[in-house]
Amino acid sequence: MKLKIPSKLSFFIVGFVGIVFFVLIISSINRSRLIAFTQNVVSREQVDLGLPVHFIIPKIDINSVFEYVGFTSDGVMDVPNSPTNVAWFNLGPRPGEIGSAVVAGHSGWKDGAPAVFENLYKLEIGDKLYVEDEKGRTVTFVVRKVQTYSPDSNTSDIFSSSDGKIHLNLITCAGDWDVISKNSSSRLVVFTDKEGK
Repeated sequence: MKLKIPSKLSFFIVGFVGIVFFVLIISSINRSRLIAFTQNVVSREQVDLGLPVHFIIPKIDINSVFEYVGFTSDGVMDVPNSPTNVAWFNLGPRPGEIGSAVVAGHSGWKDGAPAVFENLYKLEIGDKLYVEDEKGRTVTFVVRKVQTYSPDSNTSDIFSSSDGKIHLNLITCAGDWDVISKNSSSRLVVFTDKEGK
């Protein structure tokens, strides 16, 4: 037995279903806008971080200032001009932003002059370091891993991450100096994560 729906009732049902469908679409648009807004707020908070100005590692007596560098003409990360400064790779995230910020410093400077990362090899898992920005805010990082790379190693994990967390990676020369190539035999990298992720 078929149920016959009066025409007025069928108009009402079709109209009601249309309204519900419309409300669901609007809700989904509003949800998308809310998600976009939330992501915008997070992005603004990230952008709101000041430029890094001071770099401190108490364990190895580092209290240094930042230089900002990009690529050299050879397509590699540049280094600081001064042996006592550190260099932030300013084509990547700022220290404290999501992703892997990278900071380079010299070790084994010519004529035995002291260099900022001379004792970087002494850092161990759990040691802390601090980055202060131009707005006076300090971000604390904790050492997760210390690793040595040969010059021909794939170093993409130093400059990028996909875990949505905040990292700061420190890099310096290590090993023996090659007078002919004017390069060190290896690189020392200290991987750190923002405290309290």
